[in-house]
Order: sequence, then C-alpha cells, then structure tokens
Amino acid sequence: MGVLDGRVALVTGAASGLGAHSAQQFARAGAAVCCADLNDAGVAETVAAIHAAGGQALAAHLDVTREDQQQATVAATLDHFARLDILMTCAGVGESERIEALDLATFERTMAINVTGTFLSIKSAWEALGREGGSIIALGSVAGLIGGVGFSAYGASKAAVINLIRNLAVEGAPKKIRCNTICPSWIWTPMVDKTFQRLLPGAPPEAVRTYLARQAPLGRIGTPEDVANAAIFLASDASSFMTGREIVLDGGMTIGPSPR
Repeated sequence: MGVLDGRVALVTGAASGLGAHSAQQFARAGAAVCCADLNDAGVAETVAAIHAAGGQALAAHLDVTREDQQQATVAATLDHFARLDILMTCAGVGESERIEALDLATFERTMAINVTGTFLSIKSAWEALGREGGSIIALGSVAGLIGGVGFSAYGASKAAVINLIRNLAVEGAPKKIRCNTICPSWIWTPMVDKTFQRLLPGAPPEAVRTYLARQAPLGRIGTPEDVANAAIFLASDASSFMTGREIVLDGGMTIGPSPR
C-alpha cells in the first residue's frame, strides 16, 4: 500500500529535473500522475518511466504562461482520472544576472514563468482540488528567503511564489485545500548546471558541486530525492495539519556559516 493510493497528482515541469523525479516518486507512492511540460519529448520519457514501473501516468503539453493550456491540462486530468488531489508546480527558469546586466526581457520572462505560471496552475486547478480537499505544493527556493549576488530576478520570483502560497493557504482552508512551498538550496539538476555554466564558464561540474557542498553545514548539496520525499510528505495525510508554510531543504545553509 502506498501513502498516495487512489489519489491523482498533476505535476508541471515534469519533463526533467525535480518535476520529473517528483512525478515518478508520486507514482511509486500510489498516485496516478498527469505529467505536464512544454518539452513533449521529456514528458514522454517521464511517463514511460512511470509506466515501466507499473504506475499510471498521462502526458500533457503545457506552456504555463498560457491560461488556455493550463485549463486544458486540468480538464484532461479530470477526463482521464476523474479527480485531482495534488498539484505540484515545478515549472520554472533560473535566469538572472547582476542588476547592471539584467535586462527587462529576462526579468519579465522569469516572473512570467515562475510567478504567473504558478498562479495560473493553481487558479486552473482550484475548483477541482476543492471538491474533496487537496494539496498544492509549489517549488520555491531559499533564493526567495535570502539575498544573493546575481539572483534578483530569480529571488524576487520565488519570494512572490512563497507569499502567494501563504495567501492561498488562508483562502483554501475552508475548502480543505492545503498550500505549502518547498524551498531547496542547491539541487544538482539541468537548471542548476545551466546556471553555473553561465556564472562560472569552464568550471568543472565536480568542482562546482564541491564548492556548493561546502556552503552547507551538512556538507552536501541536495538531491532530487530530498525534494521528492518532502513533496510526498506534503501530498499525504502525514501533513494534514500543515498549510501556508515553507519546508526549507538547504543542509543548514541559511542558519549560519558552515563549520568546514
């Protein structure tokens, strides 16, 4: 028996990284999963992996900035699985620069995908989640809680997501919709790899991982499993008295300097 048996999840950004991993872990925990992303090939791989493991999954093409596609994705989920219990919003970009190099187009793109995309996902799923109660899990970041050089666009977007979720937790409570955020620090994913190719061109990936690990008192960077485990907790009845909060997964980075 899985802790999510009989439930249906919709995961955005499910083509790769944390979205793909969390979707697969939801399925292993017993949920049927709609995997949504703009990257159709990547979504197909995630769905195939779920099917190969004996799970139930549906692929959906989704540009999170398009309200019509958001609504169509929820409708397809309901048509296929007849209900929706869990929404996890992983679609996002990590683009940012120091303020003198940060152009308007990059700032607006980051806000459109990370903030507006999260808003539209939630708005489109709200009625369905409210039928029997449900769990919304937004992917935030420690960048939305602390400051950092070169992260103003990304950090501002994640701070907005965190506060959006706090407000929606209040609105969702009467409908038994719980809303929480997972705020990781460094998790090695394709998006983080791309970020450091931009920030530290030519740096060997292993050297970057070692540098990032030293920032955390626990002495390592996070893994997709860390995020997926937190997501399963938030999606399950184990977190039934938790809403409007952030789970910070940072190895202790934000509590103080590493002793190493």
